[in-house]
Amino acid sequence: MSSRRLSRSQNIIPIHYDVHLTTDLDSGQFCGSVKIDLIIKQHDQTCIKLDASHLIIDLSSISLILISSLTKLECTVETNDLNEILEIRLLNEKTFSFDIPYRLIINSFSGHITTQNQIGFYRSTVEILSYNDNNSNETCVIKKHYGITQMSPTHCRRVFPCFDEPSLRATFDLTLDIPRHLQALSNMPQLYSQDNLLNSGTKRIHFQRTPSMPTFLLCFVIGEFDMIKAEPVERLNKDNGLSPIELTAYTLPGRKHEATFALNCAHKALHYYADLFQIDYPMSKLDLVAVPDLFYPAMEDWALILFKEEEMLINEDHAVSIQYRNVCQSVTHEIAHQWFGNLVSIHWWNDVYVVEGFAKWFEYLATDYIVPEYNVFSEFFSTQFVRYFDYCINILHNEADDIDEKDFSFEGFIYSKGSCLMRMLHLFVGQTDFLDSIRLYLQRYSYRTATAIDFWACVEEITKLPIKKLVHSWCTKKSYPVVQVKMIGYDETTGTYDLELKQMSFCRGHDQEKKPIDKKISCHCIKTSDLICDTKHNIDLYQSIDNNDNDENWIIPITILNNQSNYCLTKYLMTKNQEIIHININSSLSIEEQNNDNEPLIKKRRCLLLTSNYFKLNICSGGPYRVFYSSDMLEKLIQAIIKQELNIFDRFNLENDMYALSMGGFTSLVDYLHLLLNAYMNELDDELVWKDIESNIIRIGTLLEYDKQLYDFYRKFVIFFHQNLYQRIGLISNNNEDESVARSRLRCFLLVILGTIGYDPTIISNAREQLLIYLNDPSVTVLWPICAIVAHHASESDLNNLFKLWEQCPRRDDRLRCAYGLSYVQESSQIERVLNLFTINNSTNNNSIRLHERIECYKGFCLSKQGRYYYQRYIEDNWLLLRTNYNDEYLEALIRETFGYFSTKDEALRIEEFFLSYETFEQKYKINFKETPSTPCTRIAVHLCLDDNELLTINKNNLSSPPIYNHHHHHHSIIPNKVKEVASIIAHTTRTRAALLERDHDDLLAFFQSDSFSISSPTSNASSQILSINTTNIISSSSSITTTTSGNKRKRRVSSLNTSSSSPPVRNLLASDTSA
Repeated sequence: MSSRRLSRSQNIIPIHYDVHLTTDLDSGQFCGSVKIDLIIKQHDQTCIKLDASHLIIDLSSISLILISSLTKLECTVETNDLNEILEIRLLNEKTFSFDIPYRLIINSFSGHITTQNQIGFYRSTVEILSYNDNNSNETCVIKKHYGITQMSPTHCRRVFPCFDEPSLRATFDLTLDIPRHLQALSNMPQLYSQDNLLNSGTKRIHFQRTPSMPTFLLCFVIGEFDMIKAEPVERLNKDNGLSPIELTAYTLPGRKHEATFALNCAHKALHYYADLFQIDYPMSKLDLVAVPDLFYPAMEDWALILFKEEEMLINEDHAVSIQYRNVCQSVTHEIAHQWFGNLVSIHWWNDVYVVEGFAKWFEYLATDYIVPEYNVFSEFFSTQFVRYFDYCINILHNEADDIDEKDFSFEGFIYSKGSCLMRMLHLFVGQTDFLDSIRLYLQRYSYRTATAIDFWACVEEITKLPIKKLVHSWCTKKSYPVVQVKMIGYDETTGTYDLELKQMSFCRGHDQEKKPIDKKISCHCIKTSDLICDTKHNIDLYQSIDNNDNDENWIIPITILNNQSNYCLTKYLMTKNQEIIHININSSLSIEEQNNDNEPLIKKRRCLLLTSNYFKLNICSGGPYRVFYSSDMLEKLIQAIIKQELNIFDRFNLENDMYALSMGGFTSLVDYLHLLLNAYMNELDDELVWKDIESNIIRIGTLLEYDKQLYDFYRKFVIFFHQNLYQRIGLISNNNEDESVARSRLRCFLLVILGTIGYDPTIISNAREQLLIYLNDPSVTVLWPICAIVAHHASESDLNNLFKLWEQCPRRDDRLRCAYGLSYVQESSQIERVLNLFTINNSTNNNSIRLHERIECYKGFCLSKQGRYYYQRYIEDNWLLLRTNYNDEYLEALIRETFGYFSTKDEALRIEEFFLSYETFEQKYKINFKETPSTPCTRIAVHLCLDDNELLTINKNNLSSPPIYNHHHHHHSIIPNKVKEVASIIAHTTRTRAALLERDHDDLLAFFQSDSFSISSPTSNASSQILSINTTNIISSSSSITTTTSGNKRKRRVSSLNTSSSSPPVRNLLASDTSA
């Protein structure tokens, strides 16, 4: 595959396509012709190879002419369906003339408009309620077809023969023949339209010529749409002769009013990016189109951006805050691609992490500019930053030869890891240099393709830093670095502090320099055999590490803060395994790089004015690495938190690192719980820190629930820990119209924690009362925490009420929130009943859950031992049907989501036996495979503990499985390699968690029974632990709880957007955000 690609892209350059397609959505067929102008860039070239897949091509209609003389050349034509190649070869081994334009004409081909996969040219069918013509009081359901294209990454070849590679840009003329009652949209405006062509009821639409672009950005949609226009967007340079940008939104009939917010966001984003990059938006128009079905959440086709409906549309009368934030992020992400990804496109798919990482990071910058009140950076940390560590064995950059163009997919880790890499460089090199680097890159490669190295070279050119080496160290390694820091000396006479920094791999564990005989780590598991331990302490691990190999080191951008008032910070690149930093608080900083090969110490001087004695590394979580502080340094940071001297991002960073290090075996769970009690009991009402704490509390709960005694104590600890937060914010907003969106979301987290872990009876009772309000008043917005609490403690009557709410909710958003809550059920019969609800796939049922919506509905099952037990067996029973209906990426996500919380050795064994030895599992466990429709889910956090040898063993090339004997999936294996890879990791992780619980059991028990906090016996009432709280105001009225999610204050009207006409800022996250 790769050799064909590399040789062809060097030798044959397409210049222009003239594509003509005739479509019939009713029959699901299309036909067409294409003319391709091209140039040969090799003297001895004898053939031309195109990409063509799932097309019926009339080979006799193919001709090749020399454009200069219109001479027709004699040639032979062959197809290779397996390799998706159409080959045109000159007769008698003649060769093409060098650098001379030819025209390849294919006058007849046809294809099928697929309804099974949302790739290539596919059809989506929706049912719309309509009134009968004869009687306006009677309604009927009408089916409407929509034709949609998804060319990315390599599906243009399914629509017409082409050179389907990102490196080969060309211009396009597109002509469509469609039924006269339908509309057609494409990248460019219409050039002309011929109505009622040949009295056939067909119209012909010819679109303007596109600029030079790759095939994966070509797009067209066909169907009936409603339209809403925004005010034209003024150009950055009004003297360049370009007219303002026409901005339009298209929706299915009857929903155009729901596109207003997205349209307003797009208007501001176009201005924001043009000013930021100092380059005008390159097209004459921008269309936002909400389509019924789409393979991705959205697709950045040039000037014609497609969205799933929930990514673009908002019913402002019943929307909740998170919907506004998500829509704004989705819109700004795709518009960022109009420059970075379209104006300059990638050369090959191994560099996709650069464009997706860039767009993901800049979507947050743009959203913060457009709707700053939504505190979008908190969401960045709780999603992208946390996911970076979850995907620590996924490598960002692969060689081009290692990527199969036909099987390539945009995997989730690309966005998270790519955006964290972009943010790290943005903060380290500084805003000015980073933006100058982007402008240089866009200007230098406009309307061309570029590699990742090209971009990093631009950053290096501007900053004069070794950016290419730095990025290489982060993009080509598995795992991520842990920086261990401790204070090794202080000279009172000179005011000099000595800090020792040492970097290590998280996946290798603690004390990596020790010899195997001396290495005793409690639970950081390296080998499968080491995970199966018989003692509670001192698990022996065997691993050697060569610290002399500099290739094993990361180049880490280190930032240090140690003064909360005049905040002084330093930046430097850590390149060695171990370094000693001398910080003179009166003058300067010097660094000693300790080399294991006895090289002379290299000293560097940095100007630094420091007046305090606490040191915080990795300011604002600037880099995706962990910091492991010595106990004395950690204590000083705890005091800084208590005195409110650290900002929100640093408080998050310290807490998040401690949790990860405890789960990785660097420290114990008791240390993490001590940190919560000592530093975060009085944490400010901030969503970011509390959301991460609540997430980690849930994760710890899923571990401790395997030990009833510990879990009973843990529930009391949770109640005790939340008492101050409970007193400050309560569980209702008290009709405070000025309450922040983040505070409202924080209340939802608190509600779920106290209701499902704390088992507070007052909260549970009031949740049941609120559910009855939902049933009696359909105008009230449904909150998923209410449904989750009721489901978690559901009686048969409660479950019937939830099902009734699901059936009668008039709005799909409310119905989905009800479904999310339903997955929190605990009883076995209830779990099976809810699973049956989620697996209904009746397209005629308006209450059915779409595939991408069901992704979220399964999440609650993995949060309880009972739910995981039955859900695991549900997946096993239905695996064959899942394998038949869903692709490898969905199935991989399903396993990540469902199996990541298991914590016993028996469960680890069962995971391995099913996914790695499927053929014997069926016989051993006598599984009765069912054919119940199901759907996969998105990923969850999985903390890994593997050494390099094990990382190498989890290689998709080494994982084999028997084939499925199915005529539709003859090329598939029963267990995809991606799934085997993830399952192997999860099995390791499960044993890690088992060892962790075994190691820390006695310490946890001693902690819970200590005088660290006042806690009653495990059998006491949980609600009694919320001290001095007036529970009479908890959800006491039918209307009070709805004030946080409904009413006019939730509407995002034009007047409430940032309408400043000044140059858009990029927040300096290392300046304004470091103040306490």
